Amino acid sequence: MCAPTGPDAAGESRAELPLLPDFETGSAAVPALAAPAPDSVSAALTSGSEAVLSACWSQQALAGSAGDRIIYRGRHPWVPPPPALFVQAAKERLAPLPPELRGSIRYVVATSKSARLVALTFDLCETGWDIAGYDAGIVNYLRAHRIPATFFAGGKWMATHSDKAKQLMADPLFEVGNHTWTQLTRSPCAAAAGPAAVAAIPPVPRVFRFPYGVCGAASLGAVASAGLAAIQWSIVTGDPAPHQGARSIAAAVLRGVRPGRGSIIVAHANGRGWHTAEALPLFVPELLRRGYRFVTVSELLASGRPVSVGECYELRPGDNVRYNVRPRERMPPRQPAYPRQQVFH
Repeated sequence: MCAPTGPDAAGESRAELPLLPDFETGSAAVPALAAPAPDSVSAALTSGSEAVLSACWSQQALAGSAGDRIIYRGRHPWVPPPPALFVQAAKERLAPLPPELRGSIRYVVATSKSARLVALTFDLCETGWDIAGYDAGIVNYLRAHRIPATFFAGGKWMATHSDKAKQLMADPLFEVGNHTWTQLTRSPCAAAAGPAAVAAIPPVPRVFRFPYGVCGAASLGAVASAGLAAIQWSIVTGDPAPHQGARSIAAAVLRGVRPGRGSIIVAHANGRGWHTAEALPLFVPELLRRGYRFVTVSELLASGRPVSVGECYELRPGDNVRYNVRPRERMPPRQPAYPRQQVFH
């Protein structure tokens, strides 16, 4: 889901909006955390290339900086969606989905009642009136502790954060899903890693998430026919809410997981998640201690029987209909800025 945001509280900093913000990068030291070794299913579904990642970016560049979280609102570059020709070419790469995958997937029933799998998902989206951020703290923690995750990236976010998008696509630890229109581009530096390494990076996403988690029967059918699995969630972190603290997020995750059910957790890594990075150390080590294993969404789907429904909702049917209006009818609500999340106009 992409949390709705709007005009900022009075008294915030204002600055000119650059076309693409450029910040000095810095590294972040994170203690190592032992994670279970991947099984054969995970190994078979692994994509991306460490060779491309190291050939194109230094560790400092991958680490990013706190400034990456800044959200720019007001004036912004117009980013057109990809031409219809490109969209059709992407559709032709994937076969339509079978009936069991054509609904809104909420979780996966494992083949074993004792299986403990969790899919962490983070939305990277932005609206037409802003340039969203990138939470380097989340990505750095996941990389340092070798925690797989799936990022649902919107095409406009990928266009305004092309370097970060390419990093996530190249990293074999992560899966990048479609969060509406998508532009995928290759980096010339990847050629140094060799054609096999470049071929390991998926040319198109295989999983999809609807904006705001809102869908209908027609849109579900269209996505399935395009070969994309529509991924909802079973655990809501609530990180777009300003009052939601790291401990509350961790408590919601630990309360929601259960053996035999592959849970899908929804959070945000686009600068709109409040205390999301701080919450990871509070629940990731605990889940590993309990024997849970983190996987990407595609790995989760391959591990058992996906449970889907014919509509999209947050926790119960109808609880997100407030988002299902025409864009011009939906005005973003007022929301105060996170103290460490600068918002520039």
